Amino acid sequence: MLYAIKDIFYKIRHIYNKRQKILFCFLFVAIVISGCLELFGISLVAPFINIVLNPDIIQTNKILKYLYDILNINSPHIFLIYLAIFLILTYIFKNLYLAVVYYFQFKIFYNTQKEISLHLITFYLNQPYAYHLNINSSTLVRTITRDTLNCSHFLINLFSLISELIVLTLIVIFLFFINKIMTISLIIFFLISFLFIFRKLKAKLKQIGLKNQQNESLMIKGIQQALGAIKDIKCLQKESFFIDRYYESSTNFASAQKQFNFLQSIPRLFIESFVVILILLIIIFLLNSGINATNIITQIAVFAMAAFRLMPSLNRMQIAITCLIFYRPSINVVYNDLNLTKTIEETTEEGKEINISKGIKIQNLSYRYPNTKKDVLKNISFDITEGQSIGFVGKTGSGKTTLIDIILSLLKPTEGKITVDDINIHNNKKSWSKIIGYVPQFIYLTDDTIKNNIIFYSDKNTDEQLLKQVIEQAQLKDFIDSLPDKENTIVGERGIRLSGGQRQRIGIARALYNKPQLLILDEATSALDNETESAVMQAIEHLYGKLTMIIVAHRLTTIEKCDHIYKIQDSKLSIEK
Repeated sequence: MLYAIKDIFYKIRHIYNKRQKILFCFLFVAIVISGCLELFGISLVAPFINIVLNPDIIQTNKILKYLYDILNINSPHIFLIYLAIFLILTYIFKNLYLAVVYYFQFKIFYNTQKEISLHLITFYLNQPYAYHLNINSSTLVRTITRDTLNCSHFLINLFSLISELIVLTLIVIFLFFINKIMTISLIIFFLISFLFIFRKLKAKLKQIGLKNQQNESLMIKGIQQALGAIKDIKCLQKESFFIDRYYESSTNFASAQKQFNFLQSIPRLFIESFVVILILLIIIFLLNSGINATNIITQIAVFAMAAFRLMPSLNRMQIAITCLIFYRPSINVVYNDLNLTKTIEETTEEGKEINISKGIKIQNLSYRYPNTKKDVLKNISFDITEGQSIGFVGKTGSGKTTLIDIILSLLKPTEGKITVDDINIHNNKKSWSKIIGYVPQFIYLTDDTIKNNIIFYSDKNTDEQLLKQVIEQAQLKDFIDSLPDKENTIVGERGIRLSGGQRQRIGIARALYNKPQLLILDEATSALDNETESAVMQAIEHLYGKLTMIIVAHRLTTIEKCDHIYKIQDSKLSIEK
């Protein structure tokens, strides 16, 4: 248990930055003050009850006598009213103070959740392409959204536990001076109760927390797959399969949530029952102890007031402990991923400025995917002169797209290098990416306007003249002019309202908008019918000689006008033209 506590605090210390930890320290001080106010409020109950039962105590108690004299009060009744008003104001102030503390507590914790989720998505987006090949996006979505939120819930419950422990400790110390035997009995009883409940629930809650995390990933994955493949699902009538799969993961997730909330509520019922029984036993003990009636009533009132405050406090402590166990897997996940940010984060430096003037050299290039033994590409070399168009053909799986990913600097070659004007592109990724235009087989379109999908949320102000130019170059002008909202027409999610040819043309326009020196088309027309492919190729043919181009295709006829054509087969390169 001590190891687990040490491990949790170690990970929290590394998850949160210096500024966040300073805020936590201020919050801790505020919580200590709130505990003192809680104690002060309860400590006023005893003198108030004593005065109600025996007004003469004002004259025998030094503090009460001093207050009575300094306020120049002549009636115990008036003094009691003043004390009641002071007690009411104390509780109002205490509760207002607690409300302010709660406000800033939630503000701090949820702002830190926002900052960590932003840090994580920045980290994920800046990772090399190979990183994303080995991890499911649903896991990343869960970590960014749910696990970071669970970290905030973990902290909220941790500070709640600390707060309640402070209040509990101060009240117990106060009660100890009221009645030692009763207080020691209470401490022993609650320690036994808590240890019993904690030991019974710890392993079960940890198991449920992991189950909850796994099934939430499966739910996100199921939703992404079902909605992302809606056309195929409708055509193949596979709705029931995806519904059943989601039903299974959501049922398991609901089961984990049900068990967690059930186990969280059970201890409260036991604690409430035990507290009531214990208070009744204390009253019976006091009545049979020979203490005078006034003292008995005063002590019972103080202990009842303490119990009134401690019962919800104990309940919150129990809830906090169960939540800490339940949310701990999320702490582990966020800690592990944030630790990675210190080791494998991709460089964002600009590097040397790159311009294609002397050409592109691919030298002795080989590539093997991680955890595999076979080279996808082996000892490939060729040159591209500025303004040339180069075509690649080959069977599916021959390595064409892998070669393109290496040229795009998304993958780093196992051996060999690519240089542009004697500059290694993999040491200057940002500079290289600025002069590349890329058109894949499947164009990703956001649920936004045609214009925004072409400029693709450029950091600079829209160059309207350039936008018109690329629309014409991609042969989109006639289509856009036929639309009521022109380039401000919404394309739908993934461009669902457009034809395949229209989506590809938007992809070409997007690639051209960045004024590339090198245009790469990776099977950009292979998913189109012959007529649409011909129309798209016409748009591409207008660019021959104006840009350096690399075109990947299945068919030789698609790239017959290229200056040189290479074939990739059995991991090697051969010249076709």
